Amino acid sequence: MIIEKVDGFRRIYQAEVFPKEVEAMFKKNKGQQKRYLFWLYTLLTILDNEGKNALTLQQFEHLSDTSNPNLYAIRHPQSQINERYIYVYIDDEAVIMLTAFKEKNKKDYKPAIERAKRIFSELELDDDET
Repeated sequence: MIIEKVDGFRRIYQAEVFPKEVEAMFKKNKGQQKRYLFWLYTLLTILDNEGKNALTLQQFEHLSDTSNPNLYAIRHPQSQINERYIYVYIDDEAVIMLTAFKEKNKKDYKPAIERAKRIFSELELDDDET
């Protein structure tokens, strides 16, 4: 699977499936999509600038029980749709956005984490990125 650099960021990348998953979350409401994409890009800017220091903010969290790879999530605490974006750090520098989903209940995390792990295992990483 291919990794693409996200335009406008120094160290934010995405798995090729990530934009399609984000779009699918909002396919019925383009106004909502625009609003939440603005919010996501604001948080990606923080992540791009702060790296792991962003984890001190409530919108970023380490997902427990996820090793190899260690997965993290961006969440929107006051969101009506409760969207989540799972990502991974590469060499504590680069961030790769893996998957996006709506959390309707805590059980929704498990399949999303499994999907993120599968996507990560399929990424074409250079030897110096692992």
